[in-house]
Amino acid sequence: MKKRFLFLPAVLLACMLHAQTSDALQSFVQKHKNDPTFTFAFISKDLLNVTLKTDVSNEEWKKIQHVVKDIGSLHILASDKITNGQQLYKEAYNLVDENELSALLAVRDDQTSVRIWAKEESDILTDIVLLVGAPENFVLIMFHGQIDLGDITSLVSLFDAADAKNLAERSEQAKTDFQISPNPSKGSITLKYAATDDAPASMSIIDQNGRQVSSIQLSGQQQEQIELGHLNSGTYWVQLVTKQGKVGIQQLQLVR
Repeated sequence: MKKRFLFLPAVLLACMLHAQTSDALQSFVQKHKNDPTFTFAFISKDLLNVTLKTDVSNEEWKKIQHVVKDIGSLHILASDKITNGQQLYKEAYNLVDENELSALLAVRDDQTSVRIWAKEESDILTDIVLLVGAPENFVLIMFHGQIDLGDITSLVSLFDAADAKNLAERSEQAKTDFQISPNPSKGSITLKYAATDDAPASMSIIDQNGRQVSSIQLSGQQQEQIELGHLNSGTYWVQLVTKQGKVGIQQLQLVR
């Protein structure tokens, strides 16, 4: 499918964009991410760097490193073993508020539909939503970062459900494990890191749009109390980076 979209740059360059990731799409991801039919991953910049050092079979993903100037995150929800891909596509598409998201591209190829929305600032794409639906395939990717418009062809690889699943699965394998409790939390959490051959070095709090909202240097102990009372209620991603460069990510719900 990817080769059929090599004409995209001309279409993309013609658009002026003003969009942000929709909360409704985040809810859609939450609804489907635990379904065994789907593969889901939240991938931060650090985790992507670790993942791409592993055996990622599709070299197109590695090329994205040369295009992405400042990746914040990727949310990937994908399946290539379903029978209702077009129905799911319509469901996700109907959740998009085009008063918030500006359409970047709409293409239909045989039974495959592709939609892209994005935000542009000074010829840099900073937020991208990719939606693909086919009878047996579905892909939803929400990207936050910076991509040069002139290098947009490298994003063609994101349209393939099998490749998106592969990246998501590899990212899960590359992660290191840790625990946070309580979860949900009112603002005070305990971080526990079990591995004795490494130590936690830093922790970042990332919002649902992939933006870092807090950065904390850790003591290196296997257990540490962290105060997050300065953050608003909501769902966040807690990213732990160890002294050896391993990366772990857990979701955290803050309630007041």
